[in-house]
Amino acid sequence: MTELDLSEATLAERMALLGVADLALAGATPAHSGDVRRTCIEHVAALEGDVVGRPSEADVMRALNRLAAAGVVEEVPAGDASPVGKGRPEYDLRDAPESVLSALAEDDRLAPLAERVEG
Repeated sequence: MTELDLSEATLAERMALLGVADLALAGATPAHSGDVRRTCIEHVAALEGDVVGRPSEADVMRALNRLAAAGVVEEVPAGDASPVGKGRPEYDLRDAPESVLSALAEDDRLAPLAERVEG
């Protein structure tokens, strides 16, 4: 397996990926974007300082869509529908959570969070 390359990923994409990796380690994937956002917010709250800001719902959804288009995460159709009748996709990792966390740990801004998740 090749090393995951996140050199082109934005900070929002990396945060969303961290959230999906954390949920995957907990056995909670595939997960909705709202679950990923809540996980991201929990991690940001645990950091001291303002290195990473609190992601909005739109930030996380855009990041997950770009990660899915890049083949980093997999978009899984969910059985439930939104209030307007559209499907609510769920997201899962294509790589092992450990390799994703290892790649995220190379970013100084996210290293403490990746280490915290890897625990």
